[in-house]
Amino acid sequence: MSDEMPGSSVFYKGGAVFHTYSTYARGLDILVGTYNFLDLVPKGRDENPDSTMDWVRRHDEYDA
Repeated sequence: MSDEMPGSSVFYKGGAVFHTYSTYARGLDILVGTYNFLDLVPKGRDENPDSTMDWVRRHDEYDA
């Protein structure tokens, strides 16, 4: 794990700036369109609990 993890925050500016919402970890899933499709299939994401992004590969990292 890293010291810095992804997150998303929402702010509203109306005279002053208000922090209205923050989410981290699974709360960001809705922003990754692939997850929405994987959640529909029988095995789902089939993730490794220790490293949930194991399935991500660059186009040149797949086995032949």
